[in-house]
Amino acid sequence: MKNGTHRTALFLCLVMLLLLALRMAPAVNVGGHELEQVDCLADIVRKPEPVLPPVVLPKAAAKAKTVQRDTCPRGMVCIEDYAPDSAQRGMQPFYAALAGRSALGRPVRIAYFGDSYIEGDILTADLRAYLQRQFGGCGVGFVDIASPFTKLRASVAHSASGWTDHSVLEKSGCDRSQLGISQRYAVPADGATVSYRGVKSYARLDTFDVATLYLSSSAPLSVTVTANDAGGDAHVTRGDGRVETVAERQRMGRVRFRLDGVQHAVCYGVALEGENGVTLDNFSLRGSSGIPLASVPASHLAQLNALRPYDLIVLQFGLNVASKKQLKYDAYVSQMKRVVAHLKRAFPEAGILIVSVGDREDRVDGELRTMPGVKALVRYQQALAAEEGIAFWNLYEAMGGEGAVRRMALSSPPEAAKDYTHINRRGGKRIAGILYNVLLHGYKQYQKNQGNEESK
Repeated sequence: MKNGTHRTALFLCLVMLLLLALRMAPAVNVGGHELEQVDCLADIVRKPEPVLPPVVLPKAAAKAKTVQRDTCPRGMVCIEDYAPDSAQRGMQPFYAALAGRSALGRPVRIAYFGDSYIEGDILTADLRAYLQRQFGGCGVGFVDIASPFTKLRASVAHSASGWTDHSVLEKSGCDRSQLGISQRYAVPADGATVSYRGVKSYARLDTFDVATLYLSSSAPLSVTVTANDAGGDAHVTRGDGRVETVAERQRMGRVRFRLDGVQHAVCYGVALEGENGVTLDNFSLRGSSGIPLASVPASHLAQLNALRPYDLIVLQFGLNVASKKQLKYDAYVSQMKRVVAHLKRAFPEAGILIVSVGDREDRVDGELRTMPGVKALVRYQQALAAEEGIAFWNLYEAMGGEGAVRRMALSSPPEAAKDYTHINRRGGKRIAGILYNVLLHGYKQYQKNQGNEESK
């Protein structure tokens, strides 16, 4: 009996020593996934919050933030505009376009870039609907030609035949010199077709006034446009290798493009929009950090700007950057500065807004908590905006901060997926409403400030 007790005690000591050794062991990665560390003391010993590295804002940025906070209503997370008055590369171009939209001669346009967070037009579809209800406009905006992800969109019906689609994230086969603004391009076979139909899932998307195909070709080709399944108008392209358009203007619910006589052509997408009001283009790219935007040729963007100028460019990235352990993002910020400079040169009249990464949760010390890298990355993204003299919006804070996406995932009905990373359409609508109110507040402040300037 005595020997049995000793053996049991020795066994328990050995098990405890093994568990303590596992507690000290580094994390193990298998197939790109980090296995949870064994911590037998997790319930009684809680590790302190990681110390975030200092991120210092420029003095001008700190001043701009203070001024913005003075005019921000309680409970609202406002946009912090770090653009100096002389440069005006923050929100002013967008607000000015809204104010003068009746004389603009085109829609006020937003290019909204992001990763899988906005894939399928989640968030952006509702933001578009709010803006179009307030300021007019119709149509879903820019849609890819043959991307398989287009079928995930509830905001447009789409079909394509005779195309080869390419993306910047391909490991091989993508000619980066051909990339379009969506970081994709599609090569047509002779007789290729693409069709779009409006939907009633969102307001003002069932019909549109203008359907515009964006393409380039090394020789003239014929493009037949059929609107509302009636007849068909034939167009012949210039075929000089530069970006050009083929447009149909009438009230439409359906449109079809057919390309004949193709020798070598590249197509970038079709825009469905109104003659005025607001258009929001969703440029989502699953798995992107935002850095690949620098790969889009400057010549393409400059040519597109002449044909399709934007008033606001939104950059919402970070899901594929933030990690559980990494707290410093200097290298990422350095590369994103190249992206911002690239877009500033290509779209010299557009404002630029960085939307921070949203809440993302993981198991930290055995419980679901906001990934430490998220909190750090938000501060680096704010510093990026400040240093580049553009605008910043803290999505992480606006959606509720620590634990926000967990609360959304566990709400009834749920507003986020159980991966505690991605929002669903219901959550997208709520966040879109928050951002819309923030934009509307900023616009009203702009109008108020303009009135004060004019009265001087």
